[in-house]
This record gives sequence, structure tokens and C-alpha cells, in this order.
Amino acid sequence: MLTIQEIILIFAVIGVLGGWAVGRVVVRLAARGRGGVRSEEANHRIRALEADLRVAQRKAEEAELALERHREESEALRREMEAKGGDLEERNQEIERLRRSLADECAKTQALRGELVNRAEETIRASVRVKDAETELSVARAGSDAVADQIQRLAAEREELTGRLQQLQSELTGRSAKVTRLPLRDPKER
Repeated sequence: MLTIQEIILIFAVIGVLGGWAVGRVVVRLAARGRGGVRSEEANHRIRALEADLRVAQRKAEEAELALERHREESEALRREMEAKGGDLEERNQEIERLRRSLADECAKTQALRGELVNRAEETIRASVRVKDAETELSVARAGSDAVADQIQRLAAEREELTGRLQQLQSELTGRSAKVTRLPLRDPKER
């Protein structure tokens, strides 16, 4: 593919060759008007130059077409590049927006994580307090159960003793008619 500089160089060469060829043709025509009949060699030379001129013109036209194609291609590429540049700018803005959003979400997540840690610590403390309270309650319950058991045992023992006392009293009251009195002793002798 030819660059613009190469195409310009081709046009310059074609222009120089075309100018030279046209100049030669003009000189020949002027000489013909003066000299009358051309010689065969001069006619051959003129036809060769005319053929060179046609070739040069054809090459110039081809170079112009190639230049026009290159201009169109470069214009299409420029438009495409501008479109891609616009897309790229939009994507860069979207990336920046997503980065800000990600940073905000990270900050929120960090704050929530801190709050979760604080709540977890508070839950653990509350759990420890509950376990301590349960332990104290079970100790108090065990103590009250022991006291209740002791009270029941003492109540049962009192009833048993009361029953024995009544039995002894009934035995004593039943025997009291048969009991003889003992002589009294002097309190000093005791």
C-alpha cells in the first residue's frame, strides 16, 4: 500500500515527465511548422513520446485513483477512530463510575463488617452473661433444693420425734398411776 508521500512523489515524477513530453511535442510541432515535412525518425520519436505521454497520463490517473482510495480509506479510518475514541471515552467514564461504586460498596462492606464484629462481640458477651446467670441460677436452685430437702428431712424428723414424744407421753400417762414417788433430795447434794 502506498503512502501519501510516495503518491505525491509519483505525481511529481509524472508531472515532470508529462511536462517534458509536452515540451518535446510542442518543440516538434513548432519545428514542423517551420521545416515543412517531418522526417520519419521525427515521426517515430513523436509517436514514442505520445505513447509515453499516454502511459504517463494513465499512470497519473491510476495514481489519482489510488490517492482517492487512500483518502477514502484514511477518512473511513479517521471516522472509525473517532467513533472508537468516543466509545473508549464512554467506557473510561463507565469504568471510573464502576470504580467509584466499587469503592463505595467496599466502604459500606467494611462498615457492615465492623458493625457485625461489634454485634458478634456483644452477642458473645451476652451469651457469657446468660451462661453466668444460668450457672448462678443452677447454684441457687441447687441450694434451694438442698434447703427444701433439709426442711423436708427436718419436718419428717420433727414428725417422727413428735410421734415418739406422744407415744412416750402416752406411755408415761398410762404408767403414771403405777409410778412411785422417790424421796426428794436436797439440792445441795446434787
